[in-house]
Amino acid sequence: MAIKHLVTLNQKTNTVLTPERWIYLYSEIATYVLEYSSRDSIWTNDATGNEMMTEEKQDEYVEIVDVVEAIMIESGLVKEDI
Repeated sequence: MAIKHLVTLNQKTNTVLTPERWIYLYSEIATYVLEYSSRDSIWTNDATGNEMMTEEKQDEYVEIVDVVEAIMIESGLVKEDI
């Protein structure tokens, strides 16, 4: 099962996500925020034609991921330990 619930000592219910779900959630939210807030495209093509984020936008993405993960944790989401 991808999602489990864990009750802590203070009776706050946390939702435990698998590492795959955790990464999916923060990456989707961070990408959306970056795309929505950028005037120009965040995407470029490398020498082989593969789509990737520009270097500048990759740096911004990492900063957004940090904020998104903090919000996830504060909201009671927990990444499952493997």
